Order: sequence, then structure tokens, then C-alpha cells
Amino acid sequence: MVAKEAKSMMTTLVDIEDARERLASGELPYAFEISDHVTMVGPACGFGAEYLRYLRAEGRYAEDLEEATLQADARGAAITGIWFVKQQPAP
Repeated sequence: MVAKEAKSMMTTLVDIEDARERLASGELPYAFEISDHVTMVGPACGFGAEYLRYLRAEGRYAEDLEEATLQADARGAAITGIWFVKQQPAP
């Protein structure tokens, strides 16, 4: 049995205007910060496909900013920021 190296994740909340540049460069969102305080995760969250299907059906998963904005607008909310994640080797 091969042991996997443990990694820690560091998340950073970035203002929506500043996040656009990171998204344009190909960085994936971990989650979207929404004004109605409902957590909406993105493709960098690392959850399994089955759970992501469930979250998408609940309006709590989006592939990109456009999809997240549509879902937030439908609830009368707004995207206020985007969480990005960096994985680091555990100490």
C-alpha cells in the first residue's frame, strides 16, 4: 500500500472585480461568496461528481462565474467575491 502525501488547502476570498483577472488566466474558483449567504461551490472544491450533481440541482454548484451569477440572480442575490484555493504540502 502506497501512502499518499497529505496536503493542506489555503483559501483566499477575492473581491469580484479582482477575481475576474484570475478567472481569465484559467484559475478555477473554489466557491462563490453570495450576498444571501448560501454557499455555492465551484470546480476547484474537490467534491465527487455525484455530490456535485446534487449541489447543482440545489443551486449550490456552478462551473463558472456566469453560471453562478445566473443562479444568484434567480434568488435575488449577487456574487460579491470568489474563493480561490492553493494546495500546499502539509508540514
